[in-house]
Amino acid sequence: LAEADVLHEHGRRCAPFERLFPHLTLCCALVAYTMLGAFIFMLVEGGSKSSTEDEYRNFLSQIVEMVQNDTNHNSCTLSQIIDKVERQMKEFKLIWLQSPSRWDFLGSVFFCCTIFTTVGYGQIYPVTLLGKVLCIIYAMVGIPLMLLVLLDVGDFLAFVMSKAYNCAHNLFKKWLRWRTCRRRPWSNRRTLDDGTFVFRHGGVIRQPLDIQQVLKSQADVRHHSIHLHKNKDIFEKLLARDNLMIKDPLLRSLSCPELDQMPKPPSGFAIWDFSGLGNVMEDLDVPFLLILFIVFAYICFGGIILPLWEPQIEGFDSYYFCFITVTTIGFGDITPKDPKCFWITSVFTVVGMSIMSMAFKLSQNRIVSFYQYCIRFIGRANTDVENDLSNY
Repeated sequence: LAEADVLHEHGRRCAPFERLFPHLTLCCALVAYTMLGAFIFMLVEGGSKSSTEDEYRNFLSQIVEMVQNDTNHNSCTLSQIIDKVERQMKEFKLIWLQSPSRWDFLGSVFFCCTIFTTVGYGQIYPVTLLGKVLCIIYAMVGIPLMLLVLLDVGDFLAFVMSKAYNCAHNLFKKWLRWRTCRRRPWSNRRTLDDGTFVFRHGGVIRQPLDIQQVLKSQADVRHHSIHLHKNKDIFEKLLARDNLMIKDPLLRSLSCPELDQMPKPPSGFAIWDFSGLGNVMEDLDVPFLLILFIVFAYICFGGIILPLWEPQIEGFDSYYFCFITVTTIGFGDITPKDPKCFWITSVFTVVGMSIMSMAFKLSQNRIVSFYQYCIRFIGRANTDVENDLSNY
């Protein structure tokens, strides 16, 4: 018995870690995959010689020679020289800016994050044939892995957010109930064994009140009784629907393992499994406005601290960059420049996408319900119009 108690206590202590272990494993797998990809691309792209450096220098030399010739011979005015340079700059190629010096470890980590998050700024990309092939292979594995992490972390954050909101909501309701009970003399009583009600202010009722009197005098009790009656009708309709759809008895409830330890029921007696009835009632319920507030609060937080490590991104551009990044739009018009802060941008992107996944998880039921309501409203409006036309 002592050994069994020790094992039970050990299992109870390790239970939280066992629940978190799958989530941590996925996150660690994504981190390890990022480090592996950064090391590979640093060797492939950073260790190769630039094949476009000579072409880029020749292009710059042509522009400089053209400006010097026109300036020395005084054959062109300043505006004409600017027009010639502008026409020449149209032949500029962005690939000329890709140099092996940009492929250090932090730059490679940032590039890997832009691959599996599908942001794709276009600031840094492979130019060698081997690098392009490895980029395709890396994306084919990294994008599904990132989706798994987002789904897992999003579900976990949605569960935590829903529990926290429900806990805060219940505490608020208890506080309101406690505050209401202090104001009502009916709640400031205690009941003796013989059914006598004794109030704090000295009043005594020798016999308990009749239920009809309570319903007549207490509006809130009458309201709750009607509410419970409606819930009872809904539950009976659900049972009737399931009895029509299901002909055979179901297995024991999977949500209560203790039932399997009970003795078997007598022959001809069936235990029905009602675990599916609570699926709709137990949906994650968080107000839509609170979800939007969390998303925009994270974007605003990123917009406030972004200029601290990227001074060239300031004003509204910082908030714009955070939104474009978190939503994986990634136009590439605003990109981080400091290689030392690439890892901060990468972490911000992954965490932001997880929060967006949580927001989608929490709001999908409300969005579907709103869509169904709109469809029913449109269908009802069309029916009314057809009835009006038929009356004419």
